[in-house]
Amino acid sequence: MRVAFICIVGFLSAGGISAQTSLSGPVEGFTFDVPTRSLRAVIGIPGASSFGPPLATNVDFASVAPGQNYAIALENGALVLLSGMGTKSSFTEVIQGVAGLPDGIAWSSDGTIAVLYSRGGGWFQPVSGLPATPSAGALADISSLGGSLSAIAVDAHLRQIAVAIGGDSGAVYQGALGQPLSPLVSMADPISLSFSSDGQMLYALDGASVELEAVSLGGHGVQTLALPEMKNPVAIQAATDSQNRQLVYVAGGSDRILRILDVSTQQIVKDIPLNLEPASVTPFGTASFVLASRSQSTKPLWLFSSAPQPKAYFVPAIQSARPEHVKITAAGRLR
Repeated sequence: MRVAFICIVGFLSAGGISAQTSLSGPVEGFTFDVPTRSLRAVIGIPGASSFGPPLATNVDFASVAPGQNYAIALENGALVLLSGMGTKSSFTEVIQGVAGLPDGIAWSSDGTIAVLYSRGGGWFQPVSGLPATPSAGALADISSLGGSLSAIAVDAHLRQIAVAIGGDSGAVYQGALGQPLSPLVSMADPISLSFSSDGQMLYALDGASVELEAVSLGGHGVQTLALPEMKNPVAIQAATDSQNRQLVYVAGGSDRILRILDVSTQQIVKDIPLNLEPASVTPFGTASFVLASRSQSTKPLWLFSSAPQPKAYFVPAIQSARPEHVKITAAGRLR
């Protein structure tokens, strides 16, 4: 949800939240800025936006809930919830019951559930009740599935989770949160997953066949959506547009395009050329997605927005050095 004309005034809290003064304007969203190790608001509208001052500093890793003003962050070796960013009631609290430090976080579309996961450790752990009453569920060890964890998605309504495992016996698994997983569809190289807004469909991107599989979770029917002339799809995101069409956005890395597919007609709505290599299609503002996070101080943040017109927009870089011993990937994951 886009937050309009928020006035951010001074506030202090434990855990690295810092004081701010006299900041106002339309807020498109909040982001973890890797080079400055801080959480910041993006102020203004796409095409005319800039970073606000840091709302939390000395952060090693963070993931912001889609369209919300709270985030899960790693500070001083502890996993914390940073709530109320950009308000006078902001605060930080340690999330109790977390069994390990994740290298990624998958959010439900409404931001009430976050699934912490570790590719190297082969586990995931849900945190529900966000942001008011965070509650960590049981850790699920998925190393017995074989292969390597490549992606996780969680829906907002039916509380389902999908897990992509790559390798010789690659597959996508699905189940209810807190319940055992069942194989859903075999896939050589599942690299990105996304639930439809109603939770009835799961979309899975196969990097090996360069195809998109649409799986009906009611009847487990599978529909294959071809991606003609696309060689390097890297991420997908399902969405519903103003005409109530079920769409899937497909980011083509070295293809340098963002493809919009109409699921019902299996037609390409539009191929949007980009002058960057997108790495994600992560929900950000009301009608915007993050295509590429900032990995270096000289780089901008790249967003896609359907308004004022569908295209990629950049938020200009801010210059600030960070300690060399902190190694974080472009996606904001610890290394």
